[in-house]
Amino acid sequence: MRAVLEQAVEQATRTGKTTPVSLVWTLPSGDPLRIFQVLRELSPTDNFFWEQPSLRVALVGAGTAFHLQTQGDERFTEAVRVWQELRDRAVIAYAPDIAPDSAHTEQGPILFGGFRFDPRRPRTALWQDFPDGLLVLPRLLWRQQNERATMIFSCVIQPTANLDKLVDPLYEEMAQLAARLAVLPALPKTISLEYGDDALRNILPATVWKDLVRQTVDVIRQGAYTKVVLAREAQMLANGRSFSLPATLQQLRQSYPGAHVFAFQRGEQAFIGATPERLVHAQNGKLHTMALAGSAPRGANEEEDRRLGCELLDSQKNREEHEIVASTLRASLSPLCSRLWIADTPELLRLKNIQHLRTAIVGELLPDRSVLETLHALHPTPAVGGAPTQAALAYIREHENLDRGWYAGPIGWVDLHGNGAFAVALRSALLDERQATLFAGCGIVRDSDPEAEYAESCLKFQVILRSLSGEEEHNA
Repeated sequence: MRAVLEQAVEQATRTGKTTPVSLVWTLPSGDPLRIFQVLRELSPTDNFFWEQPSLRVALVGAGTAFHLQTQGDERFTEAVRVWQELRDRAVIAYAPDIAPDSAHTEQGPILFGGFRFDPRRPRTALWQDFPDGLLVLPRLLWRQQNERATMIFSCVIQPTANLDKLVDPLYEEMAQLAARLAVLPALPKTISLEYGDDALRNILPATVWKDLVRQTVDVIRQGAYTKVVLAREAQMLANGRSFSLPATLQQLRQSYPGAHVFAFQRGEQAFIGATPERLVHAQNGKLHTMALAGSAPRGANEEEDRRLGCELLDSQKNREEHEIVASTLRASLSPLCSRLWIADTPELLRLKNIQHLRTAIVGELLPDRSVLETLHALHPTPAVGGAPTQAALAYIREHENLDRGWYAGPIGWVDLHGNGAFAVALRSALLDERQATLFAGCGIVRDSDPEAEYAESCLKFQVILRSLSGEEEHNA
């Protein structure tokens, strides 16, 4: 480790700029949530959890070696610029047992990121700890891909750094980490809080929101828009108990193994969710995304489920909504890709209590493009904003009466080679120990029915509502 730090100090002194350093070593694979519990003990207020349970892909981060906050409409562009600078200055040392090929594609340091849905919308106190854009290089990062796991320790060396004063504290910190990882805690034993829909308190009364849907349908029929997505929020209290972030994540990952399960904690708040919608995934120049729009409930039995799925596939309203999303994605991605392939027809994406129309999209990124650069082109998709995009956003700002914050914005990660994955932060909530604020939205088109849209939003709340959990005290 000392040799790597010497290299970083020399570079920082020579360039006059901070130098990020990352040390990468292998670990046995394990359960991501157990790792999360350990790292959260070391950094209780700044951590990140990301898992796709069905694919055995997970990232767990704790602490902050470096962070970048961006503002306004340029939040994505500024993130790309700083990411490029960080990439060019980074010093990375890999353990001898990590082959160079795998190290460069799957095992190096990453930055976690999240972005506000609409930076032009006035901010409220609810989202005060979540800026327009945020990228974090974690102090500690655990990565797992199938059966391969690594731990990455990162710090930033200043031009005036004294190497002798750095080494001993870093050795001590890493020894403490190793001791904690040697005895992993058990998975949390959850206590179901058993909340129903009546436990939610609508911030905007149901009648008012339904009236807004009617008004929006009228405007769409006049030709101003083809689609506008309207969201709503609801709050609930823990009623004498405390919400447990690990226990809630355990419920989400068990109930929605095909989703992106995430938590981004800042201070006392955590933004959590299990979103079915991947915004973009990029690996070695290959881009994957999807159009996701159109919803229906799951059936009580196999016959009813099949019938509801067929009705969704045949629904003119839902197919129209879905085609708007697919067409917009095609136009947005074409300038970034040398080739682009879009499936001819949508398929069903079935989740625990809801199903959607999904169309796969694959592209080949142009040279030197990164996953971060696609965010500006892709966000917001018509699935969370509307169409035409800018006109729909202006309508939402004026009429929705909601500070979405990071809800429906991109959340995910990028490595120093431009690979990464971002999801659309749906089926999500902002959680503290005593209160949860849940978010859900619906795509409004010319044939939308206010009662049906309200029922759909209630259905989407269920993803979080059924997962909010406490934890037994001896496992806390």
